[in-house]
Amino acid sequence: MRLRTFRRRLLSPLAVLALGGLLGGLLGGCGGSAESGPPPAAAAPGVAVSEFGGTDLAWVELMIPMDEQLLPVLELVKAKASDPGLVAVAVELQGVYAAELPRLKALSDQAGLPTDSPHKGHKMPGLVDADRLEALQAGTGADFEKQATAVLREHLTQLTNLAGSELANGTSPTVKAIAEHVAKTRGDANAKLSGAAAGG
Repeated sequence: MRLRTFRRRLLSPLAVLALGGLLGGLLGGCGGSAESGPPPAAAAPGVAVSEFGGTDLAWVELMIPMDEQLLPVLELVKAKASDPGLVAVAVELQGVYAAELPRLKALSDQAGLPTDSPHKGHKMPGLVDADRLEALQAGTGADFEKQATAVLREHLTQLTNLAGSELANGTSPTVKAIAEHVAKTRGDANAKLSGAAAGG
C-alpha cells in the first residue's frame, strides 16, 4: 500500500525531469578532465530515506537504466571503432559508469525503489533501446562510427540536461552531489566527442 502511494508520487517529478531534459537541449561543453572519481558523498546506508524528495527518487530510478543500457555501446566502440578519440571517450566513460552505478544502486536500495526499473526497454532520448543497439551491432567502418557518435552524443546531452533538472529541483544533498558529477563528466565527454568527430 505504501509502495503504491510512493510510486504515484514519482510520476509527476519524473515528467518534470523528462521535460527538463528534452527542452534543455544545448550541448554541455565544460572544460577540465573527467578522470577524477565522483566527489565524496555520504554512503547510502547513512542516508535517511526522508532525505529523498520525489525528484531525487525519479532521477535515481531513471539514471540506472540510462547508465546500464549504454555499457554495451561502449564495448562495441572499443571493439569496432578505429577512431582513437572515439575509443578514448568510450574507455573514459566505462570508468565513470563503473564508479557511478554502484552508488546509484545503493541509493535506490536505501530508498526502497524497485530493483527492476520501469524504464528499461523504453524508447526515450538518451536511453539506448534494443533496436538502436542492434543497428550498432550491424554497423561497420565509418557508418558504425557515425551511428555510435550520434548515440553517444544524444545520451550525453540528455544526461547533462537531466542532471541540471535534478540540481534545480532535487532536495537530497547526496543525490545532488552525484548529479553535479554527472553534469560535469557528461559535459566533458561530450566536448571530447565533438573533438574526436572534428578530428575524424
